[in-house]
Amino acid sequence: MEHINYEFEVPAGYREVFHFDAKDRKDAVKMTIWAVIIMVIAVVLVILGADFKQIDMDYVFKYYAVWIVSMIVYIVLHELVHGAVYKALTHRKLTFGITWSAAFCGVPDIYVYRNTALASLVAPLTVFTVLLVPLTLWLRTVDMGWYMVSGLLFAIHISGCAGDLYITKMLLTKFKDPRILMRDTGPAQWIFKPEDAA
Repeated sequence: MEHINYEFEVPAGYREVFHFDAKDRKDAVKMTIWAVIIMVIAVVLVILGADFKQIDMDYVFKYYAVWIVSMIVYIVLHELVHGAVYKALTHRKLTFGITWSAAFCGVPDIYVYRNTALASLVAPLTVFTVLLVPLTLWLRTVDMGWYMVSGLLFAIHISGCAGDLYITKMLLTKFKDPRILMRDTGPAQWIFKPEDAA
């Protein structure tokens, strides 16, 4: 049976051209720095849009509690969206987990083609940006406290996509051949390229 979205093994004539591992200290630190930079930019934008005089200080604890709970729920949903795309395109077993630097979802027993990898990588970025940006803008007109909750959740979201954005950038700019394969165990990704690819 032919699998158009993945291979069980790297075909002959391919070579490994890239490796990233969130469990590796150097890779994890680099990605954490980028995530923090992205988060700071997002938080500054949210703060610039806030009018703190309109925040009801009697509800600060409630805002904070909802933000903490929503952040935890978001992390779980982010990985489930990755998994839903992988499952829909490959029907293979998924793996979920967390390291000191990242939560993850992977499909470790196969090598997915570039387009399948891209679909899974950009899915959470797309889904939650489409949900959170309009919600945050709307809440700014309704309740400044909830605007801050949603805006800071968006900051967590966009910074949490740092690793996805990094691998996506590699696939869009450096590894454009549709025959590119990626092994994604969750915390680690390997990219394999045909010898005759540009």
